[in-house]
Amino acid sequence: MSKTLPNDIFQFSLLSAFEGGLKDGGPPVGFLLNHGTHGIGMSEDGEGDMIQVDSAMYTFDEDGEATRADKEDQLPFCMVTIFQPSQQVKPPIKTTSKKVKEVFERSKNTPLAFKLSGRFGYISTKQATYWDVDGTIFGFSIPAWQKDISGEGLQCCFLAADKQKGGRVLDFETGEGAALQWTKYG
Repeated sequence: MSKTLPNDIFQFSLLSAFEGGLKDGGPPVGFLLNHGTHGIGMSEDGEGDMIQVDSAMYTFDEDGEATRADKEDQLPFCMVTIFQPSQQVKPPIKTTSKKVKEVFERSKNTPLAFKLSGRFGYISTKQATYWDVDGTIFGFSIPAWQKDISGEGLQCCFLAADKQKGGRVLDFETGEGAALQWTKYG
């Protein structure tokens, strides 16, 4: 592992650059594994999303099928961190992505990493919608001023507990026993 500090965010490129068409190259998965234990990213073709959970990276195809990322795969946009949460709560059943975003917006005006794991009533991803599913959402809560740099609001991906499916999260609702962890606000 590199000398990256816990909860510091290593980011490659800008979301606005990626969305503007700069989708070639980027650091390979093997390099990113040296900079963080958790993260999100986008593939060179612009179609695949990536999640890193517990030092393992997975990519998703257009149907949400998850496969272990190859160490040579390049990510032209990514954000990774050595995730060491300092806060944890058990959110009420039916806590939505909107509510989680509102809670994080009360923090200082800085991005923070978060992980939400357990049972979900539903998760809507760019790839598919899943009902009554166990798994992990990992991502970052990004303040509005960073919109062109890293996105805005909750930028996150989901990986099912069986590691067979997931995708870029659009919306969710927690089920019973979910746990939300995040980094200290400062």
